[in-house]
Amino acid sequence: MNNKCHQFECAIEKYHSIAFYRQFEILLSVIVILTQGLSLFNLIQTYSMPSVPSLLGTLFFAYIATDFFNGLAHMILDNNRHFTSIVGPFIAAFHVHHHQLRYKETHPIKIYFYESGHKFWLVFYLLLLLYAQQKQCLSPNLNLGLVIFGILSSVAELSHYWCHQHRKNNRIVRCLQKYHLLLSFKHHHLHHVKDNTHYAFLNGVSDPVLNIIARICCKGYKNHSDKYVFAYFKKNKQI
Repeated sequence: MNNKCHQFECAIEKYHSIAFYRQFEILLSVIVILTQGLSLFNLIQTYSMPSVPSLLGTLFFAYIATDFFNGLAHMILDNNRHFTSIVGPFIAAFHVHHHQLRYKETHPIKIYFYESGHKFWLVFYLLLLLYAQQKQCLSPNLNLGLVIFGILSSVAELSHYWCHQHRKNNRIVRCLQKYHLLLSFKHHHLHHVKDNTHYAFLNGVSDPVLNIIARICCKGYKNHSDKYVFAYFKKNKQI
């Protein structure tokens, strides 16, 4: 425990003291936004409108898939304790989000931009999507679903932010949360008060499946990463 706490402290201090880490995340944010835009442009250039049921089915599947795979990425990161690795400072910085139950009020565009840069996997996904689009090996509906998935993966960060800002949200966001199109505070709060559960980021519909995977594959965060974060902030008198 003490060794891991020390590793976490070294990693988070690197993240805060070395400008490269945050500059690299900004670079990734730029890449994500550009590749999302390019993938959407490529889609518009080649897309032919299908039947309404087919269109709605594709959008529905993309929405569910986004909730599941972003939740899965969240699960992997919450249970990742490789603080001495080359990406250790990024992992440590990610764990801090459990300490911040109420987020600083920030414009949604800034949230969309900066939080996209934390998703390393999304950069690779979008680059592969652009490559597949150029090779023209995607059916129209598959192309649409993959593009929507790439964009909604950033929207999921907005959903998570609005969940933590639930008292300050406008009527539209509150309505979307009420009807489970966006993540609600009531649903996501269980992720913070319980252990190894409710990892979904977009609307939470895939959490029953994610919770089963978590029970089988993960040890949880309350007795691991959360303790490292708590010890760090207590030492620095920030709690």
